[in-house]
Amino acid sequence: MNLENSIISRYGNQYWVFMLVLVFLTLFMMFCNGLSASYSGFDFFFHYRRLDVLIDALKHGDYISYIDYSNVDGYGYLVKPFYPDLILLPFAFIGLFTSTYFAYDTMIFVMTVLCGMFMYHTIKVIFNSRYAAFLGAILYTFAVYRLYDIYHRGALAEALSFSFLPIVFLGLYYVIKGDYRKWYILAIGYTSLIYSHVIASVLMFVTLLILLAINYKSFISEPKRITYLFLAGVVTLLLTSYYILPLVEQISHNSFYLDSRNPGGGAGYGKVGFDLILWGLVSGIAYPDTHMWTGVGIVLVLVLLVRFFVKKEQSGLLRMVDIGVIIGICFILITSRIFPWGRFPFNLLSFIQYPWRLYEFVSFFFAIAGAYYLSVLFVKEKQRFLVSAILVLVIMGTTYIHSENFKELYPQKTTLTDTGESPEKPTMYNRYHTIGGEYFPSKYPMMEYAYTRGEVVTFLNEDTKISDIDRGYNQTSFDVSINKPDTLVLPLLFYKGYNVTLRGIDIPIHESNDGLIEIYVVESGNINAIYKSTTIQDVSFYVSLSGAILLIIFVILNRNRKYGFYRQNNK
Repeated sequence: MNLENSIISRYGNQYWVFMLVLVFLTLFMMFCNGLSASYSGFDFFFHYRRLDVLIDALKHGDYISYIDYSNVDGYGYLVKPFYPDLILLPFAFIGLFTSTYFAYDTMIFVMTVLCGMFMYHTIKVIFNSRYAAFLGAILYTFAVYRLYDIYHRGALAEALSFSFLPIVFLGLYYVIKGDYRKWYILAIGYTSLIYSHVIASVLMFVTLLILLAINYKSFISEPKRITYLFLAGVVTLLLTSYYILPLVEQISHNSFYLDSRNPGGGAGYGKVGFDLILWGLVSGIAYPDTHMWTGVGIVLVLVLLVRFFVKKEQSGLLRMVDIGVIIGICFILITSRIFPWGRFPFNLLSFIQYPWRLYEFVSFFFAIAGAYYLSVLFVKEKQRFLVSAILVLVIMGTTYIHSENFKELYPQKTTLTDTGESPEKPTMYNRYHTIGGEYFPSKYPMMEYAYTRGEVVTFLNEDTKISDIDRGYNQTSFDVSINKPDTLVLPLLFYKGYNVTLRGIDIPIHESNDGLIEIYVVESGNINAIYKSTTIQDVSFYVSLSGAILLIIFVILNRNRKYGFYRQNNK
């Protein structure tokens, strides 16, 4: 075997060792925290419903546009335009043949492994170090804040965004410092981030602006980089039009609790004191007794201390890493009460609800920094093996301690609730698993209104008669008998996209004073109400699909020029 093949074999073996460790730690994490059918965090059932409704939609061939028709006592609840579900789609197909719980757990496993793989590749490309990539991927994937998202908070969308954050940063690196012809990495990463968690993509945009300002000289020396940055942005908008356009359509057509009642609180709502910030620094081994809380975690704090033993170097990589640490420290301070979230321009970000969402980015910067510092300080093979082994054991320890804290706060679920219902069934008593009800129409009086009103069709005229009410999947039908024109209010929440027919002919619909569908009828007959996808929903789907196909073709055609830019500049 020649030297080149020996090196390839060695590096290949290193990667498979990393994959084995990654899979082992993922299974260990899931074993410690328990399966979703047994334990669930605060927001778990909201996201469980998203997946379950998507599975049901696929059964009915209704993917492009759908409502949670059975929720809110049959009044229906629209989530998809506000919470994109594209990332859930592959796992929904698994749920078709298994169960929603199994599909959910499969998603946690797969996305955790992908999180480690993407982080590994990002660090390897930027720092050209497989060892740093190994350490950084493990530190990031099993950071306590990510565990907190998955289990304590049950914040699936934010947890999924962890997997795509490294791709965004890799694409940004290519545009700022690397081969800017790989701009499409930024577009792919940012598209995936938007489809997983919109708030994370907004915070990423803020972080992106900070990094662009720091690296402005790269754009001055090579103005072409600006062109490719905008190209990545335009392609991202094209690829995400399936989410963005229907969202704009809904919020421009109606107002909702999220913008009229602010059910989750503004960004200042989640500000914390320095006591909790300090607790966050030691999370992984200790937690406050009175709060469900975590932070950057003791492991990421300890690996940063290695910086004091690292000598200054001339490569520029150390400066890059140190800048990331400084940004991370600033983000931690921003989560505190000293930051003026209630003042302009910071109040423009009030919709993020909790500023401690920035811990996702702190975890990213600190994981890279810790991995790089360790890779520079320990260069001998035996040293590196020992450090890797210690890190894996420490991660196992913090994961176990974190899981014990989770199980203490959220004991094992029983088969039935106190009301005799299965825990995943949405009822008035669990707020229909809508948490703050952010997507109820603003005119909808209160969460319990549907329960007290009942599944009835109301009318104004005393001699109007309603009969044969039938509620099915995406369909409400009944017969109406009138002697004179009347106004009817249907037991359906008002959302853009509903279609109502009388004797098979479309009739206008309006929003009632209580946020329900209201119609005006001038003759007797059968009335049928269904939710149909709007033109914008249909068109945006095919726009994004076409954009994805074109981008795939572009990447395939350019695959032979993968390293062409560097080869030309090294001749």
